[in-house]
Amino acid sequence: MNPCRNCENGACDKAVRETAGGVVGNWAYDAFWGGATRFTTVTHKFIDKVTGGRFWRHFPGGAQVVWLTTTGRKSGKARRQPLLAVPEGTDWVIAGSNAGQTKPPAWVYNLRANPNATLEVEGRTQPVTAHEATGQERDDLYERMKGVWRGYQMYERNAGRVIPVFRLAPTSHH
Repeated sequence: MNPCRNCENGACDKAVRETAGGVVGNWAYDAFWGGATRFTTVTHKFIDKVTGGRFWRHFPGGAQVVWLTTTGRKSGKARRQPLLAVPEGTDWVIAGSNAGQTKPPAWVYNLRANPNATLEVEGRTQPVTAHEATGQERDDLYERMKGVWRGYQMYERNAGRVIPVFRLAPTSHH
């Protein structure tokens, strides 16, 4: 599902990349942040495993770290990723920024293929169903994300695409 309410084939994302100029879609930016994101994720997974999940539950500045487990759309295997999340009532909100790289992270495609996932917050795990926000809902939720982590402003400028935002609602079972 394309989050743009005006097109069906990603044409808006492509147009933004082609007309924004500057650093948007820059291979050097993608290479740097791709490497940094992979390093941080691997480090986070290692610390989580070694400490039994007792450390690094928050980003610098206090933003909540959650662990999202999706089903790989190609492999069918469980894929677990640490993400920044913002609470929204009983739901959690996450953004597929991929640190502002031109391509969304793999978990975005996994959720689009199968919205049933598992979310771990502060050591508590619960099944969730993902809903990809669109239009004004997406814009409002992304503003909340930017209020918690200023990096989202830079990611939005540099990605050259609409950054997908998901609302994760608790479910009783899958």
